[in-house]
Amino acid sequence: MPLEVNKHVQRIRRYQPFDVDTSEMVYELQADWTQPQFPVVTLDYLLSAIERQTTKTIVLTGDAGHGKTSLCASLLAKLRAGDEPITPDVRKAVFLGLSEAKGASRPVGRTRSGRPLYILSDLSELSPQAGAHKLVELLDPPDNGIAIICANEGQLRKCVAEDDNLGKTGTGRAKVLVQTLTEGIVRGQVSDSDGAVTVINLNYQSVAADSSNGGLIPWILKQWTTTQSSRWKRCETCDARKVCPILANRNELSDPTRGPQRRVAIRDMFAAAERTGAVITTRQALSVTSYMLTGGLSCDDVHARYQRSHSNRQWQAPHLYHQALFGDRLSQQQRHLVPAFFALRKLDPGRVSRRQVDDRLDLDTAGDFPPADSSSYLNKVRTNRDAQKQAEQLRGLYTFLRRADFFNSDDDTDRSARMGLQAGDDFVRVQDKDRDPADTRVRDLFLKGLEAVQGIHRASSNPDFFVLDPAFFTHRARAAVVSRRVPSKGVEVVDQVTQWQREAGTSTTPEMRNAVEWLNRAIYIRIPAVAPDQDAVSVEADLLRFELLTRWAAGLRSEVQHEAEIRGLSGSLAELADSSNKDDEIQVLVGNVMRKLMIDVGDKIRSVRA
Repeated sequence: MPLEVNKHVQRIRRYQPFDVDTSEMVYELQADWTQPQFPVVTLDYLLSAIERQTTKTIVLTGDAGHGKTSLCASLLAKLRAGDEPITPDVRKAVFLGLSEAKGASRPVGRTRSGRPLYILSDLSELSPQAGAHKLVELLDPPDNGIAIICANEGQLRKCVAEDDNLGKTGTGRAKVLVQTLTEGIVRGQVSDSDGAVTVINLNYQSVAADSSNGGLIPWILKQWTTTQSSRWKRCETCDARKVCPILANRNELSDPTRGPQRRVAIRDMFAAAERTGAVITTRQALSVTSYMLTGGLSCDDVHARYQRSHSNRQWQAPHLYHQALFGDRLSQQQRHLVPAFFALRKLDPGRVSRRQVDDRLDLDTAGDFPPADSSSYLNKVRTNRDAQKQAEQLRGLYTFLRRADFFNSDDDTDRSARMGLQAGDDFVRVQDKDRDPADTRVRDLFLKGLEAVQGIHRASSNPDFFVLDPAFFTHRARAAVVSRRVPSKGVEVVDQVTQWQREAGTSTTPEMRNAVEWLNRAIYIRIPAVAPDQDAVSVEADLLRFELLTRWAAGLRSEVQHEAEIRGLSGSLAELADSSNKDDEIQVLVGNVMRKLMIDVGDKIRSVRA
């Protein structure tokens, strides 16, 4: 049998930005119009939004790579095809229409109700001055039309600021776009009060959504490994099939028994990365998944290795999916092209030592492609250099085995801890609407961490929460003035959606929740305000910040390394300080003992235990 080149593998590789052939990375450069499209919920939201009579302007904003232009093209294709399937010819026609109507100079389609549709595919192509004029123009499109504007947040704010400069022929009308964007961040609303302007912040879009389909990552893995299985038939007739890590990766992820759990583990890895604060765009997710599945290799690379040695099984290990996912073989410059690799490497289970995991690891279970010959780890150590080399080999071995075991393990309850996130399960549990309301463990842990930020370390759990005078935050002597004591009973920990509902004073689900592929990435602790007429003070924590708070509550701390986090949390807590207390009584925390300082007759200060 000959050596075969699989065009499906070539197509997958085009999503990697490390080579010149990256045509699948950007919609405008896409070559294969037969590729299926992920059924993103934002498309359904757009289809309904353009049919509202009040809608005039829709802005899609977010980092480059979220698929803003692709969304517009899918919207047009859906409108053109109607109830019929979208064919490659329709996609090509849509692409041509978008190219010819740059700058939203003319309508590129019509809504189902007959309104003309104008699309500005990239606001960044215009200067701030020209962009400001175009935004004002598209706030009221001709012929009662609807305008869709694709813009990254930075360029959008620049153009709005230019229009807000009334001294330079600015109108001030475009600021409604930034105001609506801000409302989306604060309250999760995507439309203004009149319903004329809609701003969808795609930075809330998740590639590992908390939905029935699991988001883009499980979908693309199924598309590439199982759904289109006929595209892998060429590999079955290739001479190099038994030593090919690309085919091995495909077989591992499409295996009927173990494949689903492996794909779920990959999805959980991406979800954890997003919850730690990383924004992973669609483009980045495709790049990482492509690199993971191919191991960074092409068919020609595999053939060259095979021709040097038909039976060598020692070179494949770094190219297996559970190793390639973390981009070990990529340079720093290459990782910067796909920042998602940095977020995933922070959660590398290969770097986390857990006794219950390491004790069951066995090199004999490493599979067909072990990391190295087991006999090489048994060589006698004669010099320091030999010792260092052996230690490095053992670290590499354990890293390989831990990663492989992470994706092969049936136990998903320990997954967060294996990524180095001891508080991961508690973080996710906050989003469970059916959780026991009497379970206050997460709340108490959160409060204890916030006390640790201020330098307070009290034993056990306490029924109240101390807020120090801001002058004593983090850097204090043995004694510090307590500005306020907050009963824990009135404090609650909520997820992002509930926080938006509390801020808006409604039980209605925020629009943002249904406008994007949604994943709760933050939790909030809501602490009652000082005055009854003030709003509660909310402290936000993504998974990484919550992990830090949990460890600080346990007594661990590094003020230098996490100075920015401590400063941000201290600023939030300063809002709780009670500056209106005019009593002749001051509460002081001496060590961990509360005392009262009272001013007596003759301005004498008396101290008693509180």
